[in-house]
Amino acid sequence: MTEADLDEVLEIERRSFAQPWSARAFRSEISLPYALYLVARPAKGAPPTRTIRLWPPRKGRETTPRPPVVGYAGVQWILDEGHITTLAVHPAYRRRGIGALLLLNLAERARERGVTRLTLEVRVSNQAAQRLYEAFGFRVEGRRLRYYADGEDAWIMWSERLDAPESLARLERLRQKFESRWHAEGTLSGGKARDAYPGTGNLV
Repeated sequence: MTEADLDEVLEIERRSFAQPWSARAFRSEISLPYALYLVARPAKGAPPTRTIRLWPPRKGRETTPRPPVVGYAGVQWILDEGHITTLAVHPAYRRRGIGALLLLNLAERARERGVTRLTLEVRVSNQAAQRLYEAFGFRVEGRRLRYYADGEDAWIMWSERLDAPESLARLERLRQKFESRWHAEGTLSGGKARDAYPGTGNLV
């Protein structure tokens, strides 16, 4: 995520949260040396409901003119613990797996930076998000009372250790499952899950 993404990110933010972050808050977050924010965009030349790619690309990958932002997510870390601060998908692109794409890449890139566990807060009423996090090995370990501005509580969820064999195997199974399906559908075109995600899933 860069300054150039913020207008589109803020539109999704306003459509996703009752108490949206401000542009100033996002600028502060993306400037932190101990944080990573990703945006998802349709791949160049692909129908908008088919293939999704992440920005910024991994080092050495060519950048192309930017299609619209359809989702974003962020993580901060202190020492070996990471906190997923936000994850949102444009309403028109939900229930297509974009949230899973973002979460998978946050976990992988956080691990590359030495993070061993991830934590997040989620509304107790948001069962769809909870199912997504559980699929990635997150479990409820606490509750924050009246955490949200409207008074709703939040579950505190923690991941398994990202460097544990079980966690590595889980992420690999998820990646292989997605890639196998996408190749069968003809939507991945030789790519990998860390780079592309078809917009036909049902996780988010």
